[in-house]
Amino acid sequence: MEHASPTPPRLAATVVILRSPAEGGAPELLMLRRSSKSPFMPDAWVFPGGKVDAADGPAGSDLAFIAAARRECQEECSLVLETQELRWFDTWITPAGEPRRFHARFFLVEIAAGGGAEATADGHETQDGRWGTATALLERWRAGEIDLPPPTACTLLRLAEPSWRALLRCPREQVVPPILPKWVIEGERLVVVLPHDPLYAGLPGEGGPPCERLAGLPRRFVRDADGGVWRPIV
Repeated sequence: MEHASPTPPRLAATVVILRSPAEGGAPELLMLRRSSKSPFMPDAWVFPGGKVDAADGPAGSDLAFIAAARRECQEECSLVLETQELRWFDTWITPAGEPRRFHARFFLVEIAAGGGAEATADGHETQDGRWGTATALLERWRAGEIDLPPPTACTLLRLAEPSWRALLRCPREQVVPPILPKWVIEGERLVVVLPHDPLYAGLPGEGGPPCERLAGLPRRFVRDADGGVWRPIV
């Protein structure tokens, strides 16, 4: 699974859109199902997002990432985020064994209750879209009804906690170090190993530092080599 020379990751932005509940309770999130024909994560349910383009701003700058986040939301789900604050709260890099790699900043944005009615899948990269609470989406995942890539599952697990608002106040220095999982093949299973796994440091491939924000989250995710959904190992 590991390449002799790993593909350099492309810069990308992912946007977690939180719609305020009408009468208290947990916010709803917008999720999109990727096309079954997509070469990267087909049929998986993900947040809106995509690559940072040269026109978005100076490469690697905050301006470019934020511009990409706003542009991708409009292109992928017809949702215009013009004045809303986008809060950078996480960073992930695709494992070195994957030929399509991304260095993605994750942003949170809040919209008012009843907003986002115009949001819809683009019919090309994404084929379906829906709003739901993190808890409801995780229940569907655990039941095997939807597939969530490990970064998406980890994000929903963090948002399902009662203290989800703390992510909106996450200090910048905590999210700059990226989370860089490693790929492992165990028999007929693919395994994604996160930095807080006790065996992570001894596994081959590019690695990153342990991250406090992974505390309490699964240390590994597994799936059958011939398909299925990602399953967590705590």
